[in-house]
Amino acid sequence: MQTAQPLPPSPLREARIDDSPEVFTQIYDPACNLAVWQRTLPGAVHDYLSRCLSDERRIHLKTLFTCQPEMHLQVRDSLEQTLPQGEGRQALIDDIVQLMEMYACLFEPRLIGIRLATLQQAMCPRFHVDYLPARLVTTYFGAGTQWLSEPTTGEARIPAQEPTHFEQLNTGDVALLKGDGWFENEGLGIVHRSPAVAAGSSRLFLSLDWAD
Repeated sequence: MQTAQPLPPSPLREARIDDSPEVFTQIYDPACNLAVWQRTLPGAVHDYLSRCLSDERRIHLKTLFTCQPEMHLQVRDSLEQTLPQGEGRQALIDDIVQLMEMYACLFEPRLIGIRLATLQQAMCPRFHVDYLPARLVTTYFGAGTQWLSEPTTGEARIPAQEPTHFEQLNTGDVALLKGDGWFENEGLGIVHRSPAVAAGSSRLFLSLDWAD
């Protein structure tokens, strides 16, 4: 009669952080569930958004784009219709288009879903995992996305109470969040949430989704 053997421990997942966008390629490493490009936004973008958001203007764009050679033209057209005029506007548009092209090159999806929105409250205030392959996120203005490191033995993957410690992206940082929908990654996606937004403040948040 065979004795039952203990289950092997779950493989660890970790964040990879660098000041180069080349860090994004590490998302294909099975051990990586978060790839972060740390960067500083151009001052023109920050100043432009400071003026826009101080006027309490709402920015909202949520749509799908088909990956094709002309995609960047369609993205620019949508952003030009969405974003108010002002110095620094073109720098923001250029940056968003660049991120979409990076995302398309990295994953070659058929469709990319984009959401660009000003937020006055946390969009997803509880720690959770996305059931999708990989989402790109960045906060152009305001507090960045928060995430949890790999839990230690005995800790719940998604805490029932407020954790004593969590990590957080800086404004302008760009992150690829690997979800439970990634191949052979079920139960191992990055645990994350939206930060609280202080009263009277706003965030400008961008997310790109593999929308096939």
